[in-house]
Amino acid sequence: MKLLDLCSETLPGSLDLSEEILIGAKLCGEIPRLAAEHVGRRPLWLADPRTWDALGRADTLRVSGRPENGPGLHLLPDEPHANTEQIGLTCAAVEAGGFSGIIAVGAGTVNDIAKMAATLSGVPYMAFGTAASMNGYASGIAAVLVDGLKTTIAARPPRAIILDSEILCQAPPALAAAGLGDLLSKPISTADWWLGNRLEGSGFEALPGRIVDEAVAHATEHAAGLPAGDGAAHEALARALVLSGVSMVVAGSSSPASGGEHLLSHLWDMEALVCGRELRLHGAQVGVATCLCAALYQLLVELENPEFPKIPNWPRTSERIRIAHGELAEAILPQAEKKFSGFGARSALLRAEWPQIRAELAGLALPSAAEVRTILQAAGAPASLDALGIERDEVFDALARARDIRDRYTVLDLAFELGFFPGGIRQVILTAGV
Repeated sequence: MKLLDLCSETLPGSLDLSEEILIGAKLCGEIPRLAAEHVGRRPLWLADPRTWDALGRADTLRVSGRPENGPGLHLLPDEPHANTEQIGLTCAAVEAGGFSGIIAVGAGTVNDIAKMAATLSGVPYMAFGTAASMNGYASGIAAVLVDGLKTTIAARPPRAIILDSEILCQAPPALAAAGLGDLLSKPISTADWWLGNRLEGSGFEALPGRIVDEAVAHATEHAAGLPAGDGAAHEALARALVLSGVSMVVAGSSSPASGGEHLLSHLWDMEALVCGRELRLHGAQVGVATCLCAALYQLLVELENPEFPKIPNWPRTSERIRIAHGELAEAILPQAEKKFSGFGARSALLRAEWPQIRAELAGLALPSAAEVRTILQAAGAPASLDALGIERDEVFDALARARDIRDRYTVLDLAFELGFFPGGIRQVILTAGV
């Protein structure tokens, strides 16, 4: 099916969007046709051991044409990271074999690697998703670790996407729960996007939100069916996640789907890698972080008389970042400095127009933390810090520092620029109920 069959909105014809998207049951047999049409007759298959096994279990008749081994398969290490090393090795495999394109078999990390490798190698790729765990399948960006910093980099979306509900249902339930957590962040990230435009004139448009609104509502209505492996629930989630990725292409950035809640998750990921700690599922973290950011918006909308802080200077701010972020600081500082340069202008606007901005934020009618928690709980997704294994002090620390890691204005910045943080951080955690 074409993208327009998934989306009721009229999409700009000039955009680089996926050409064909299949969501449904028993779709392995479509891989040879889509591969021939979209990535050529000599593709390189890219997977990790778990995702390759997932396709193999479903593909008992070898209808997908998957190779058993040999030069047509580039197998990533178990639990790979989307970093420059793995992207470089994949590019080298494409070049050495003269492959016409890439077929990515997997979810977030595998597709980030494939997306970047295909873009850098100048070949097309298609995605065969093994879990409805994230919203990046159809997006025009890849999340890549560069010098320890989680960075989003522009890349071409896949030419075709297959999401077979039978395979999605066989994935560990925690993966679909993570996809739902990623999806539930949309109202908060869209509010952050609106807020950045309101205070910085950075740009905002309503179409990306309209593209995905109905699909998100449909997916949340069916969320309770995810733990039981209900095919319709997984297909609804998959459709919403694909359209969330499309919304990013339309926006030209990840802003419609990635705000302060994603910064919290990215910071936890970055620090886990530095400490050698096992990574949690990104979407699971995002779901709980969405509760925190929803609570923060609620508290700021109630803030009638902010105690605006003095405008800090950059030398002191940069020293704070060096102390707070340790070995990650050098990668973070350029992002933080770009955002810091607008502090004075934003502060002046907030002082002059906070009552009006506050009313406009209230008009966005954002979900409460309790509403987000209820949906997460219905789907068996982590809805508390304990469920994620995160200590209260770790969350306090993340709420204080996550704003530093990216040049993107979010509610985390607003809390500091209104003087609500750091003093109000504990109140946010309590209000979030996590």
